Amino acid sequence: MRNFSARADLHLHSKASSLPGGWFSKLIGCPESYAEPIEIYRRLKQRGMTFVTITDHNTIEGVLEIAHLPDVFISCEYTVEFPDEEAKVHVIAYGISEKQHEDLTKLRQNIYEFTAYLKHHRIAHTLAHPLYSVQGTKITKRLIEKLALLFDNWEVINGTRGNGVRHIEESIARTYSNWDTIRQLEEKYKIKALRSREFISFTAGSDDHGGMDVGRTWTQVEGAKSLEEFLEGLWEGRTQVDTERLGEERLINMITRVGYEHIKRRYHIPLEVKLFLDYIFMYSDNPLVAAGINYFLGVDVDRTQLVKKLMENLPFLAWERFLKRRSLRELAELALSLPFYAFPVFVKYAQKREEKKIKTLAKDFGISTQRTTKVAYFTDTYKEVNGVARTAQIMRKIALEEDMPFYFVVSSQEEFKEENLISLKAHLELPVPFYEELRMGVPSLMEVIDFLEEGEFTGVHISTPGPLGIMAFIAGKILGLRTTIAFHTDIPTYARVYTGDTDLENILWKTFVILANNSDRCFVPSEHYRSILISKGANPSKLSIFRRGVDTELFSPYRRQEDFWSQKLGKKVKRVILYVGRVAKEKNLDALFYVARCFPEETFVVVGGGPYRKELEERKPKNVHLVGYIRGEELAKAYASSYLFLFPSETETYAQVVLEAMACGLPAVVSSKGASHEHVEDGLNGLIATKKEEFADRVGMLLYDEGLRNKMSAEALEKAKSLDMRKTYLDYMQAIAGMGRLAYENR
Repeated sequence: MRNFSARADLHLHSKASSLPGGWFSKLIGCPESYAEPIEIYRRLKQRGMTFVTITDHNTIEGVLEIAHLPDVFISCEYTVEFPDEEAKVHVIAYGISEKQHEDLTKLRQNIYEFTAYLKHHRIAHTLAHPLYSVQGTKITKRLIEKLALLFDNWEVINGTRGNGVRHIEESIARTYSNWDTIRQLEEKYKIKALRSREFISFTAGSDDHGGMDVGRTWTQVEGAKSLEEFLEGLWEGRTQVDTERLGEERLINMITRVGYEHIKRRYHIPLEVKLFLDYIFMYSDNPLVAAGINYFLGVDVDRTQLVKKLMENLPFLAWERFLKRRSLRELAELALSLPFYAFPVFVKYAQKREEKKIKTLAKDFGISTQRTTKVAYFTDTYKEVNGVARTAQIMRKIALEEDMPFYFVVSSQEEFKEENLISLKAHLELPVPFYEELRMGVPSLMEVIDFLEEGEFTGVHISTPGPLGIMAFIAGKILGLRTTIAFHTDIPTYARVYTGDTDLENILWKTFVILANNSDRCFVPSEHYRSILISKGANPSKLSIFRRGVDTELFSPYRRQEDFWSQKLGKKVKRVILYVGRVAKEKNLDALFYVARCFPEETFVVVGGGPYRKELEERKPKNVHLVGYIRGEELAKAYASSYLFLFPSETETYAQVVLEAMACGLPAVVSSKGASHEHVEDGLNGLIATKKEEFADRVGMLLYDEGLRNKMSAEALEKAKSLDMRKTYLDYMQAIAGMGRLAYENR
């Protein structure tokens, strides 16, 4: 039978911690805490704490207010100074008397005398958050080693700090958990060790100042049935530590509750607003208010997560109100919601910045902070028909077959989770201008951050710079993850083509350059676009070329079906000049129409859909047929059953369809602009043109010289086979994960 374990939250604060907690709180005259000791006591008991204490900064006034209640012991968190270093640390002493508190207060300026007093009187104590700076103290290996000479207990779980460095603190503590090492440190620093035992044990506490999250992190001593036994267990190091979920929501709760109380004491708050806020900040338990809030949010949220969840949802709720009324008031509400939305992100950033310092310090101790590789691949398009979606689909298939640590993330209003494919909830969906079939989901930024952190991802890859991609980029940078991006689509040029606005084009180029220069690696599909990005200001060392191969099993001359197009078009046709791709303005399909008019006896087929189709249907030549989307094996048959491939687009970043056509034995006539021509060796496996007249001339060469066409067909097939699809994608995925370099990378 398991023994009873007594537990207590060993780090928490009340209104007695009355000094400002930072420059801003000092500016507005706000103390660290307003929490009433009696409220803390009741909440600790409700949350199952066996014993209760309060550890205010350098004072016991708060805990004395409840000292008469059962199971309470007096404690204090002291700011203690090194006489031989410009350094301060926090030490918490437990189960002290008022007289001992007076003595310890006098000794705070000398950590050696302070600790010696604790040892002499067998006062249980711990070194609070040992790797975090106190009042600007620089944490160094030298300082940590001196602390290892003094303290047997280290706090390794602090509720306001997150869980990112616990293993570092524990690893360092274990490094100094033997007498031989302690003796070496004594010799090194000429300081007598004050350790009571060989090993360092661990404590935990919420470090809560607001009163909302007390008792959610605790230290326990197995078998302690009395307060005396519990304190003795602390002294002897017979402790275990545990916690509920650690996250930025605790700091958010603490800061906002203290802020709310500060405002409440100085200003009048309308009753209807006060009822709402009192429930949120746990001053009341009104069930009607609870039901209203859950209805408002659309979810049933744990109260400890409520403040954060409200902040995450405010802009989306304000946006819905604005769409319904479209008034200045709703617009102002939307603007005011944005700072609240950003606040949790800034809190998370601050936490991760501190963690980064500690991880850097860990290297001095030879402690590795590397984690098993795990990459989140974010794409705003996955199930649609386009090159970006197709790339993601291929990579997901390879990741599953090769058991690679890649997870593909989309955002939609329909949440789902398939094998290595996750959909984050979209709070709203935005249409993509000129792309009617594509809508981009907009999740909460904090949900993206939480997803990456809780999933223990080590890398983030952004395939599209839409709302999801931008949020993933920000989240990756905040969390300090390897962050890579891909330049799949020439969005700046598309924007100019559709709007005629060169200023917008320049802004978008600058945006891509900023993303590229702030990423760990930016992957571009062609030398052409690598050169363009460099000319726009991108750092060449950040750019790598990723050349995708083609599935030569699917796309093959053997897919040819003699009567394929006759059946598809419902009439007898001899030769088909084929185009595959989006039916959009930027694809230069007017050049295809010009060529079609030059060869009225030939059949031209456009495979694909898009915003330009309706307009083209109205003015296309009679020998041009727009057949919509074709996929899979039928698409392979469409290629193989055609005579040649005509692709006049001038804005392609790669033109995968050109390789697919070549794999089916089609020579291609492509534009000299964009990246399509990088697949084609002019006169060998295809032809390159610039003006519409040149396209007509090149198509005529292939139509009238069957020997030339057949020779180029064979060369096109060889070119496609030389780019092994699986190998190129595996290289790409390894480069994204930081596990290798691209085989085709331009160095």
